[in-house]
Amino acid sequence: MADKEQKGKIIIKKVKKGGHGGAHGGSWKVAYADFVTAMMAFFLVMWLVNSLPQEKRKEISKYFQSFSLFDTGGKPGLVPAQDLSVMRDENPPPVVEPLSQGPEAPAKQATEAEKLAEGLKKEIETKAPDLKGQVIVKVEGNQTIFELVDDAKGKALFALGKADLTPDAKRVLDAIAPKIAEEGRQGGKVTIEGHTDAYTYAGENFTNWELSTDRASNARREMERAGLGPDMIAQVSGYAATKPYVPDNPYDAHNRRIRLVVQTPAKPGENPPAQEAAPQEAAKAKAQAQPEPQPQAPADQRELLDQHMDKLYDQQTKGKF
Repeated sequence: MADKEQKGKIIIKKVKKGGHGGAHGGSWKVAYADFVTAMMAFFLVMWLVNSLPQEKRKEISKYFQSFSLFDTGGKPGLVPAQDLSVMRDENPPPVVEPLSQGPEAPAKQATEAEKLAEGLKKEIETKAPDLKGQVIVKVEGNQTIFELVDDAKGKALFALGKADLTPDAKRVLDAIAPKIAEEGRQGGKVTIEGHTDAYTYAGENFTNWELSTDRASNARREMERAGLGPDMIAQVSGYAATKPYVPDNPYDAHNRRIRLVVQTPAKPGENPPAQEAAPQEAAKAKAQAQPEPQPQAPADQRELLDQHMDKLYDQQTKGKF
């Protein structure tokens, strides 16, 4: 009976295999190493953010609030390159916005040079509209520049090879002389220039230098007859073909011209136009500029971080993870 009971029992044997499996395997080490690396990265980010000025933290916050992987047109909220200096400042100056951005905003006040340019254009439109295609008016700083150019397809301004003004050229000069005279009575001065093309003369006694100077002098006489005072003339010069209007073609008819430069005086209290600094001065100023100090973390925090990183590096190299 006992033998039968022994035969009816089922015996289960557990055989232990070599190596480590399950919870005793090596896969947990990889997961732990990833966890420690992530924690170290998080610690570095928090330490860096904590060492930044308050303004820069706000800008970083704006960046992540508006960040989008699908935004290809730029990230709203980013600070432009020219405003990076504000981010480095612990106490940046307050931003002042204009009170009005719409049509109600006051228009920019025109300078004396711009007013004179508009006045000269109106005089040509009224008194010599058929020649407005041969007139160039522009403003450079506090100078109003008026040029009356010849045109092979338009009306001639001078007799061929001579300094005599044609009736059409006189009509233009007579139209603008009174307007320039008004500026002269306020202290403005006029420079009259004569220019020619590059065609030369066969003789040696008369060249483009004499021709351009004579044409400028004749233009001065005509404007004086039309009301421009002699005391308003600052200079009369002939430049021959040295300053062509069409540099690529010195023989072009447009190079034959009379050029007037009116120096307009600034009104009392009016600031002169800003002039750009010379490249050498700008480079010198840049070289002398001292870089702004960057925010540094406290020494104890840096030392603690260095110790922590050295410890992690030692553990990784010795295989103790």
